Amino acid sequence: MQQSESNSELESLRNNETSLWRLLKTLLSPKTMPHIVMISALSIILHIMASSNSLTNITAVLFISLSIGYSVTAIGSRNERIRNWTIAESKESNAEDSKAMIFIKKFNICLFPLAVSLISTIVIITLFGENGLIPQAYDLIPLFLASLFVLWAIIQGISFSTLASSLSANNTKEEGAVLNLKTSTIFNGLILMGFATVVVGIFQFLKEPSSQPLDVLFENWIYLFLILALYGSTSAWTWKLRALGEKNKSLNSFSNRWTLICHIFLSWHILTIWRQNFMSPNSIEIFIEELLLMIFTVFMAIWSLTSKGYATKFKLLDEENSLPWGLAFGYAYAGSVAMLTNVFDEITTVMTIGHSVVVITVIYVYRKVLMNVYSKHDDGILIRRLAAKVNTETDNPSNVTYNVNNISIQDSVVIDSEISNPPEEKEDGELNIQPPHDEDWQEDKDVDWDNQTDDKTISSDVEWDESIEMD
Repeated sequence: MQQSESNSELESLRNNETSLWRLLKTLLSPKTMPHIVMISALSIILHIMASSNSLTNITAVLFISLSIGYSVTAIGSRNERIRNWTIAESKESNAEDSKAMIFIKKFNICLFPLAVSLISTIVIITLFGENGLIPQAYDLIPLFLASLFVLWAIIQGISFSTLASSLSANNTKEEGAVLNLKTSTIFNGLILMGFATVVVGIFQFLKEPSSQPLDVLFENWIYLFLILALYGSTSAWTWKLRALGEKNKSLNSFSNRWTLICHIFLSWHILTIWRQNFMSPNSIEIFIEELLLMIFTVFMAIWSLTSKGYATKFKLLDEENSLPWGLAFGYAYAGSVAMLTNVFDEITTVMTIGHSVVVITVIYVYRKVLMNVYSKHDDGILIRRLAAKVNTETDNPSNVTYNVNNISIQDSVVIDSEISNPPEEKEDGELNIQPPHDEDWQEDKDVDWDNQTDDKTISSDVEWDESIEMD
């Protein structure tokens, strides 16, 4: 029976998880709700401002300043005074105040990050404004902010992969039947293609309500082929790697879950690329999708950075300051999306590049995680084999390890049938080789020790003095 073997990388992925619900409650706590309301309102207002060419530069500066303001708030949140400034405490209110007035008064917790943002705006305008020290850089600020969309795409891919690998590790099967590699690959492929067909069919019916099921296949066969081709290529790319743990239940179970979750996520992003280029979605549909994707990305980024595995590496990140870090990232992400529509003429091309970056990132992380997990599995097998070999060699007298003068020496000792006593080790660590019981073991009967022969050596003609003088 195959024993369940512990894997240090799987254990690390399991320990990396923190409660999603606890994080969600932290982000949506009534004590910090004004921050969420404010980012929603300001993002919409600034997004509208960015559509005007004359306000594009100042809008980009405001987005960057708000991100800096909440980053400073997150760093300073360990200070009790700053934390009290940014978290609403339950206080006694006047009986005449309505619920709306009570909620409005809570917005005083936004004053500190807004004050830091105002200072940041003044500094940026002073340095890079039209009349600043480096005025040439002012027109480059929107381009810089829009270009960060690629970075957010990479963060989205990594954050999702962190969550997916942790969930896959925590739901691995330690016991019970597990499908072999070929069967599990086919099974996951069928689930993936079923998911892709259903999802693209939904958008097809939204676009053309009179569409028939066969229309979904004929009009979107290229998309379905891309999903199948990607799944087949990644499966072939990692086949030998996954085959190493085929007999291990936990590794096999992890690989199946990890593979399916990653490819479902990939199929969604490929579908977004397909829809934006070939299904002509309206602007409202794109805006809603990107808004939901932004919220998802921010949430996943906060989760991955505040999870147990990363919290020990980045001391400035924890669940207590997860909200200001998330808001800082949210303002930067929203600013990038707002700048895309003005800085780049073809928004579809830019969005396609962003989603393509996510796809490439997830594919890279998918194989990297498998390599990390299976390499630890190989290390464990190697260690167990070496340990078994040492035990076997210790039991076998023909291969003995000795400790001579505190130095470990391993050598092969040929045991002749005439030698009855094997080497022994003294208490001080020196090697004591016992002679055989035959007392004449040094006597060679074929040698005549008394026979004198002519001396043919070079010293035969040398006369030696009886005494040697030493200076």
